[in-house]
Amino acid sequence: MTHYFKTIILLSLACLTAGSTFGEDEDTPLAKEMSAMNAAYRSLSKAFRSGPNPDQRAEYISQVEIILEHAKASVELVPALANTLATEEKTSMTASYTAAMQKSIQTLEQLLAALKAEDFAAASEQLAQLKEQKSAGHQRFQED
Repeated sequence: MTHYFKTIILLSLACLTAGSTFGEDEDTPLAKEMSAMNAAYRSLSKAFRSGPNPDQRAEYISQVEIILEHAKASVELVPALANTLATEEKTSMTASYTAAMQKSIQTLEQLLAALKAEDFAAASEQLAQLKEQKSAGHQRFQED
C-alpha cells in the first residue's frame, strides 16, 4: 500500500514539473510582436470577409498601420525554432525569415496604399497575399 502512495506522489510531482516546463507558451519578443500583429490582422480579415465597407476605411488603415508597425519591429528578431538549429542552419533560417518579413512588409505597404486610395479591390488582393505569406511563414518558421 505504501508503494502505491509513493507512486501516486511521484507521478503527481512529475505531472506538475512537466506542466510548468512544457505547458507554458514562450513569451519571446517575436511572439509578442506576432501576437499584436495577429490581433489587428484578424480584425481586418474579418471585416473584409463580408466585403469591405468604405465607411470603415479609417479603421482598416489603422489596423494595417498596427500590423505594419509590429512587422517592422519583428524583422530583426529570430524565430525560436532557429535557436534549436546548428549555426549554419540558424543563419540560413534567419536570413529566410528576414526576407519573408520584408516581403510581408512590402505587401502591407501596398495594402495601406490601396486603402488610402480607396481601391478596395486591390486591398482585398493584397490581404489575400498577406494571408498566404502568413500561412507559409508559420509553416516554415514556427515549431509544431
